[in-house]
Amino acid sequence: MADREGKAESAAPVYFRGYIEELDGLRAVGLSLVLINHFTLTTFPQWLYQLGNLGWIAMDSFFVMSGFLITGILLDSHNKPHFFGKYYLRRALRIFPLYYAVLLFWYVILTRTNYGSDYHNMRQYWGSPGWFAFYLGNLREAVVSLSSGKLSSTVKWAYGPLWSLQIEEQFYLLFPLAVAFLKKDHLRNVLIAAACLSPLLRILLYCWNPANPDLQYTLLPCHCEGIALGALIAIRFRSGPWRISRDKLGWWTCGLMAAAVAGSVLTTWGTRNEAWQTVWNRLAGYSISSLACACLVLWLICSRGSAETMLLRLPPVRFIGKICYGIYLLHPVGHWMVLEANKKGWIRLKNNDPMYVVYGVGLSVVLALISWYCFEGLFLRLKDKIPYGRPVGSSAKVVPITGTGG
Repeated sequence: MADREGKAESAAPVYFRGYIEELDGLRAVGLSLVLINHFTLTTFPQWLYQLGNLGWIAMDSFFVMSGFLITGILLDSHNKPHFFGKYYLRRALRIFPLYYAVLLFWYVILTRTNYGSDYHNMRQYWGSPGWFAFYLGNLREAVVSLSSGKLSSTVKWAYGPLWSLQIEEQFYLLFPLAVAFLKKDHLRNVLIAAACLSPLLRILLYCWNPANPDLQYTLLPCHCEGIALGALIAIRFRSGPWRISRDKLGWWTCGLMAAAVAGSVLTTWGTRNEAWQTVWNRLAGYSISSLACACLVLWLICSRGSAETMLLRLPPVRFIGKICYGIYLLHPVGHWMVLEANKKGWIRLKNNDPMYVVYGVGLSVVLALISWYCFEGLFLRLKDKIPYGRPVGSSAKVVPITGTGG
């Protein structure tokens, strides 16, 4: 009897904290790749250009983390009082203030300054910036295509990076309905179907319009494997004991990530083509990258607190991960401010001057810090006053994860 009671106790649900330090570190690494990609100069050596070109893989890691974290929150709180109201209000307080402030900034710049021709260019080829106010800008971006050459560089810088936020917000808005009204098994099946149908849809759209890579890259149904896989990990944690071999998981992570990186490098080496535009990525690369990032996130979760993940837990790295939303939204503003300062003679940069990158990235971080402490912080304090009603000191009630070395 005592033995059976001991076994039952060891298999009972346990709590683990939702804040996983390593995931903030992974955000910081992913953001670094995105910044290298967006600030890359034509004079940079090929290896550095290729490093920045891996930013598309970083975006898939963000999708996996969003799927994992948001699904965990929803599963743990959907049966609590005022579930929908608390969830949407907390999401709004975290995401909307800075997002709409940045949209307002670009609208003023394009309509009230000497950038009127850029605004006319946007209205002519892209349509109203109001698409972005309703988180539908990625639909227009997919139709117009940033790679078409029709849009001005200012418009591309201001609105181009917002496609990923549109995808995530569409997920944030729609997925709570699925969690609330579907049984866990049905929800799992829907997510598996989404992950499997996404590459098929990309193939069909490629056959229909091979000249437009944005169709595969910026539309949620075409680029949802990462979100779906992250959500499936969260569901699996709450569905029974899970025995995981960290060694095998590590090898799977390395193998899939190597395949994603090799595909990116081999299809763009010797050129200045963006990896996300290549046929390989559009048909298979996003799936391989999403699988690799899902394995990486799962490995980090199982390895949290270990020596292998120590660098990701360093306080400066984790802090960059915490403010990465602000850096991502504000780095086009930093880019524009550096160009304006150079134009007015406040700084003196030659064409393709490496200091442009230093100024641009540095200013982006400074703007994000100001936003974090002086603007976003006001809304985050309000957000913290609206608890989900989940277990105190915990993120989720989950079953034990047994990590083994073999």
